[in-house]
Amino acid sequence: MASILTKQQFVEILQDKDVTKTEDIAVFQTIFSFEEHKAYASQVGRILGSKSKTPGSSINLQIGRLGKRLAKKYEVNFTIRENQKFKFWDIFFDGWEEGRFFVWQLKPNLIKALIEAELTGEVQYSEEIPTEYLEKLFEGAKRTVIVNAYERNAKARQLCISHWGIKCIVCEFDFEKEYGETGKNFIHVHHIIPIAEIGKIYEIDPIRDLRPVCPNCHSMIHKEKDTLTIDELKKYYKNAQEKINTNA
Repeated sequence: MASILTKQQFVEILQDKDVTKTEDIAVFQTIFSFEEHKAYASQVGRILGSKSKTPGSSINLQIGRLGKRLAKKYEVNFTIRENQKFKFWDIFFDGWEEGRFFVWQLKPNLIKALIEAELTGEVQYSEEIPTEYLEKLFEGAKRTVIVNAYERNAKARQLCISHWGIKCIVCEFDFEKEYGETGKNFIHVHHIIPIAEIGKIYEIDPIRDLRPVCPNCHSMIHKEKDTLTIDELKKYYKNAQEKINTNA
């Protein structure tokens, strides 16, 4: 039976650079970005740039290496497989099969640790959307013990996507079209007015205040100190595409 790590143990592990590498944090952040903080390893691999026919394999190996580094420095009990080898992933995830895919869901204490350590990957994109369903949707409620971390509103995300669609509003990139089942339902949600600038609770209109954008366009929106508007980025994208087509 695998050890159950506390939130504070996970925080220490996440901040230990000898154990947890940047690429490991990226895996956790990618899974955190999905609803209910669960995803297929193959989805994570594709999003993080794997070109392999089995993108989940590289992520499995990576988590295995993380587990081995963890075992050298901390007293952790790993689950033993039937072949006497250790199962490293279940320190970090709950897992189960869904058809031909295997789902990983972040452990609750790991989720709390990522939030406390401000390693969710959300702050840089201002993609602060809550966990529980609310009859009225409120955003910007700062957690009492975590500076600049905001509740995620999954209902707001759902309503935004239901209205605007799952494609990027700027470049029209469609993850499911490009990656098949691996990319299904993956998209970032951008606040027209960043919550960090509002700094107080406000009632959100998912159709008026939110837009679906791909990670690349989301990064471009927040690349400079002054956040670009959707229309501004659309103009830049259109001009760039026209130059590419002219020179083709």
